[in-house]
Amino acid sequence: MPDLKPFEELSADHLRLILQTGHIGIWELDVSSGLALRNAHHDAIFGYEERLDEWTYDKFIEHVVPEQRQLVHDLQQAAIEKGEVWSFDCAIRKNDGELRWISASGRPLMGPDGKVAKLIGHVIDITDTKQRENRLTLLTEELNHRVRNMLAVIKSIVRLSSRKADDIAGFAKSLEGRVEALARSHRLMVSDASETLTSRAILEAELAAFPSLEKRVEIEVGGDKELSGAAGQGLALVFHELVTNALKYGALSNSDGRVFVSISANGDALDIAWREEGGPRVEAVHEDGFGSRLIADAIGSAGRVDLRFPAAGVECDICLHTLV
Repeated sequence: MPDLKPFEELSADHLRLILQTGHIGIWELDVSSGLALRNAHHDAIFGYEERLDEWTYDKFIEHVVPEQRQLVHDLQQAAIEKGEVWSFDCAIRKNDGELRWISASGRPLMGPDGKVAKLIGHVIDITDTKQRENRLTLLTEELNHRVRNMLAVIKSIVRLSSRKADDIAGFAKSLEGRVEALARSHRLMVSDASETLTSRAILEAELAAFPSLEKRVEIEVGGDKELSGAAGQGLALVFHELVTNALKYGALSNSDGRVFVSISANGDALDIAWREEGGPRVEAVHEDGFGSRLIADAIGSAGRVDLRFPAAGVECDICLHTLV
């Protein structure tokens, strides 16, 4: 049997290996002076390639986004006053301005006077986890929102199918095909992240859910690219909201309006332009509504979306710069 040492007897090399492989920053803050000792990875988390000559509590607070600074400071003061653990998650701006999320925790060390003299702890970058949490929340909200819309759409599909059906069998067949088209659109939204798609395929799947809609939406492709499941899901959410809103309020809500969509490759990026014409005059729009917020947030870090509401028709420019 190998001679295994107790955890308490692990060498400093073991500890360094754990910190390096876990990408953990460690720090020790002197409460009275505000000066902090820390390892190199601590400073790297905040965007510094080399460890700085000096790190202070005030410098740390400067990296915390302004809207969360007071909360983080209040938690620290409460931990010092009560001799408790200082634990928090917050957003920071790195040295280059990039927005990241961190999770930190520090426990108090008492001085000879019985008061907290130091806080010693760790910090880790949790940006990827936070983005996954936000996306899950967004997908959950969209699922609830989409189910409500889907019921209304199915009702409309039943009505349209019944008008053209000569018999029950014909009605059932047309209804089944249209509901399946709606289901295909839904599957695109929740497909496995390993699946790759093109933006045209995503849009065509969405349009196929609505009878005769393809004839009123003109798609011009000057270059398309494959998208990962994650980027494709976000784009599917955007297209779904644009199509749904156009049907409810925009160019597709009357018999004269049309939609023009251009897709073009731009180096390693993909540019998509949505333009509505011939619909009702666009009235004032609440840009903080769920639909507008979804369109703005669905792409996430994979790109950006610019949604505008001129009176002549909705315009939306989508740039995807992270495709895989």
